[in-house]
Amino acid sequence: MDNYRAPRMRGSRQRRKVRWNYKRIAFALVILLLIAFSAAYGGYSLAHKLSVSNGQKEEASANKPTQVKAQTTTTKLPPTTTTTKQQYIEYEVKAGDTFYGLAIKFGTSVDALKKLNGVASDDDNLQIGQILKIPAKGVLTAQALDEETTQLVQSNSKRSIIKASSQEISRGPTNVKKIALTFDAGADSKPTSKILKALDDAGVGATFFLTGKWVEENPQLTKDIANRGFLIGNHTYAHPDLTKETEDNIAYELSKTERLVKEATGETTKPLFRPPFGSRDKRVLRIVAEQGYRSIYWTIDSLDWKPTMTPEQVKNRVIAGLSNGAIILMHCGSPQTAQILPELIDEIKNRGYEIVSVPELFE
Repeated sequence: MDNYRAPRMRGSRQRRKVRWNYKRIAFALVILLLIAFSAAYGGYSLAHKLSVSNGQKEEASANKPTQVKAQTTTTKLPPTTTTTKQQYIEYEVKAGDTFYGLAIKFGTSVDALKKLNGVASDDDNLQIGQILKIPAKGVLTAQALDEETTQLVQSNSKRSIIKASSQEISRGPTNVKKIALTFDAGADSKPTSKILKALDDAGVGATFFLTGKWVEENPQLTKDIANRGFLIGNHTYAHPDLTKETEDNIAYELSKTERLVKEATGETTKPLFRPPFGSRDKRVLRIVAEQGYRSIYWTIDSLDWKPTMTPEQVKNRVIAGLSNGAIILMHCGSPQTAQILPELIDEIKNRGYEIVSVPELFE
C-alpha cells in the first residue's frame, strides 16, 4: 500500500507548485501593467510640458524676430542678384586666341578664366567660335586700353602711316632719297646719351626699339628718347629668340614691354616691332600682327655690336650699303656708334639723303 500511495502524494505537491507558479506570473503581469501605465502617463505629462514650453517660446518670439528676418531677406538678396548679372560677358573665340593671351588682354588670370568657364586646369584647348565667359571688369579694362592705344597711334601722324600686319618691312620706297636710322636697346645704356645728342645736334629723325628690361633699368633715358620726339618700338621684354617661344610667351613679351613704355612715356610702341636677333618666321609674324604690330627689319646691319669693329669700320659699312629707302641697324649700347655717329650723319647728308624715322620713309 505504501508503495501505491507514495506516487499520489508526489503528484499533489507538483500540482500545488504549478498553482503557485501561476500566481507568481499573474502578479508579475500586474506589476508590468502598472509600470507601463506609469510610463505612459509620465510621457504624456512630459510631452504636454514641452508643448506648452514651446508654445510660450513661439509666442515670445513672435513679438520680436519678425522684423529681423525681414531685414535679412531684403538686404542680402537684391545685391546678390545684381552682382550675378554683371559678373561676366560672353566672348567668341577667334583664330589665334589662347587662354593666356585672353587673360592678358582682359586683365585677368588663366585660372580665373578656366574656373569661370568650368574648364580643367590642364585643358588649354580652345575652338574657334567657342563662347567664353569673360569677367566684366577685365573687359572694361581691356576696352579702355585698346581705345587708349588706338588714340595714341592715331594722334601720332608718324605711327599711323604703318599698319599692323604680318608683312614685314625691311626697307622703304626706293623712289625717294630717304634712309632711316634705327637703334636697338637691350644691353649697355652708357653710350645712349651721346647718341641722342648727336641726333639732336644734326636735327634728324630716328627710331628706337627698346626691350622692357632696358626700360625698367633706364626709365629716364626712355623718357628722354620720347621727349626728344623719337619714336619707340617694341623689342620684347627679355630679348628671347621668338621662334623658340610659345604663342602665349610672345604675347606676354610684347604686352609687358608695351605697358612699361606707356608707364614711362605715356606713348605706345604700336605698331613698331623688331624681332630680337632678327629671328622670326611666319608664325612669329602672324602672332605679332595679331598683337597689333608689324615687324621692322633692316637693310644694313652696321655690325656695331661686335667688339672687334672699329668706329671707322662701322661708318664705312653703313656708307657702302646706302640706297634709297634703306633701314640701318645700330645699337644704343655701342660705343663705336656713339663715337662715329656725328661724322656718319654728315656723310649721309652729303650724299643727298634725308634721315627720317621708319614711318616717314613711306610719306
